[in-house]
Amino acid sequence: MNDKLAHFIAGFMLSIMGLLYFPLILTGYFFGVGKELLDFKNPHGHADVMDALATFAGAGMASGIVLLFTDVAFLAWH
Repeated sequence: MNDKLAHFIAGFMLSIMGLLYFPLILTGYFFGVGKELLDFKNPHGHADVMDALATFAGAGMASGIVLLFTDVAFLAWH
């Protein structure tokens, strides 16, 4: 599997959890930053801005879905 695709999927899967509990929408972003910081600090790691952006893209896609569903549910309830 392509590395950037793996980052995208990880960011998406972490942030889509916001459907269960809304603050979890941020986990994809936090893990994306945290993983790249760990790679930067690790002497054998390789921090890559494009990896972080791929994770953010997945998290952003999931965030849009979560916001769409929570907004529709909110409007339907009221």
